[in-house]
Amino acid sequence: MLKKIFLSVVLFFGLTLFLSGCSLQNTSEDTKNSDEKIKVAASIFPIYDIAKEIAGDKIDVNLILPSGASPHTFEVSASQIKNLQNTKLFFVIGQNLDGWVEDISSSVSESQTVDLSSSVELQKLDENSTNHKPDEDEEDTTGFDPHYWLSSQNVYLMAEEVMKQLVVLSPENETYFLGNYNNFVNQLQTKDVEWQEKMSSLTNKNIVVFHDAWGYFADHFGLTVVGTFEPFPGQEPTPQYLKELQVAVKDYNIKALFAEPQLSQDSIKTLAKDLGVDIKVLDPTGGVEGRASYIEMMDFNVENIYGLLK
Repeated sequence: MLKKIFLSVVLFFGLTLFLSGCSLQNTSEDTKNSDEKIKVAASIFPIYDIAKEIAGDKIDVNLILPSGASPHTFEVSASQIKNLQNTKLFFVIGQNLDGWVEDISSSVSESQTVDLSSSVELQKLDENSTNHKPDEDEEDTTGFDPHYWLSSQNVYLMAEEVMKQLVVLSPENETYFLGNYNNFVNQLQTKDVEWQEKMSSLTNKNIVVFHDAWGYFADHFGLTVVGTFEPFPGQEPTPQYLKELQVAVKDYNIKALFAEPQLSQDSIKTLAKDLGVDIKVLDPTGGVEGRASYIEMMDFNVENIYGLLK
């Protein structure tokens, strides 16, 4: 009799422990699921930084283009596609600059892509034309200039759209996102006043850049791009093109050519040496030490141009 009672007690406590374990496991899994943040991704660093500033610690923001890489030459890896599964929203520049995002988003079910170019007024590429028009055998530059984030006026509009999209994803955090958005805009406006004061004090406002990425930036600060080293991203200049560029450098008394850290500088350094001018750097995407935020990146570019032209 005692043996049967003992066995019943053992079975009862064993069953109780088992059920308790299941309950704890389920509770743990429920807590884990509730604690998992919504995941979004940004194609390039400037968008990533804007989204991070607004999302704060409420949403997980991921950067697709590695810092130091160029969107013009980047290819998505299999590991990136794997790591970005369950992403709810992809923020992109659009206008064929970051079409590689589609390689990722097309494999992620129930994801959406937000093209921020629809938030701004775009410039046609020929509006930013510099020292050269394409010959018949050269690539035609139809379409719009995708480098619109290099004008802070456009970034205000981009940030507003990012904020709205995050509110849709996480409406319970609307007040939080709005506060972060206002803080970001206020910081950028303060810096923009400083940048405008510096640039407006310049008498010489002519620059030669690596490729046709600086039209919005130049317009915003009243600069004139009198030449580009590459006719189009990734396309080596022809002898005739270089001849015309050399004329522009001499005519406008250019003291330095601006390279970009994401792209090879060998050829432009050779040209600078031949012309007897210096090489300086403008960074269109940032995301590295010293340019670890959108504002730091813009500050870097303003200071480099101002330091050369003052």
